Amino acid sequence: MPAVRIVRKTIFCWIRISLATERLGVRAGGAQLRRKENRHMKEGEMQRLKRDFVAALRIIHRQGLSDAFAHLSARLDGDRMLFMPRKSPALVKTTDLFVVDFEKQVPQSSVHQAIYKVRSDVRAVIHFHSPAVILLTVIGQTVRPLHNYSAIFFEGVPVYQKPGQTETPEKAAEIARDLKAAKAILLRGHGAVVAGQSIPEVCMLSLYLEESARLQAEAMKLGEPIYLSEEEASKIASRTFKPTSTERAWEHFTALLKKEGS
Repeated sequence: MPAVRIVRKTIFCWIRISLATERLGVRAGGAQLRRKENRHMKEGEMQRLKRDFVAALRIIHRQGLSDAFAHLSARLDGDRMLFMPRKSPALVKTTDLFVVDFEKQVPQSSVHQAIYKVRSDVRAVIHFHSPAVILLTVIGQTVRPLHNYSAIFFEGVPVYQKPGQTETPEKAAEIARDLKAAKAILLRGHGAVVAGQSIPEVCMLSLYLEESARLQAEAMKLGEPIYLSEEEASKIASRTFKPTSTERAWEHFTALLKKEGS
């Protein structure tokens, strides 16, 4: 009888160990599957981000905000961003895009890195050379709220006064400092830098900024424009500048790209 009990205990222990091992294996397999799914999800998100990146470049090019010179970035997790080579916005492909951290300087990267370092709310930055924006800066003006789109910039659009290219990290840091909490900053005789919470948002803000500058310049030819007060502009912006509005505008312009075969 004692021998039988020993055998039974041995078998029972072996069954418990087997079940425990099986459960551990299932858990390990499940964790591995979740990691694989997360990896695929992140890869899918990156591909979508790259497609949006290229679409935004095509849109600003087609809408006349840039010729061969403009650059865009998108913040990634950690101190990294998705960036582009020194190439025309009309020609950049998803396979051209690369990841760079905020400390490594590559051509045209400094103003993007400087803004990300001081603005944790910013997820995308774009720089372009649009004609109406440049026109206002060379007569000592900036974009002011006078219609629904310009009202979006109710907090003000500062102007960086030093002319020329952004050649150094020090100059880029000055631009980021002068931007403060605004959505955009104009560069005298050069163009503009726009910051937003996504690639679609920063793309649409760029279009709104250029339209606002153009209408303001045209209005100034006719007389003294009647600008909106900050309170009036803020109320208008709260109704017109919403995620759903940005999505609707983004869908419109990306549909045009598809129609045109870009």
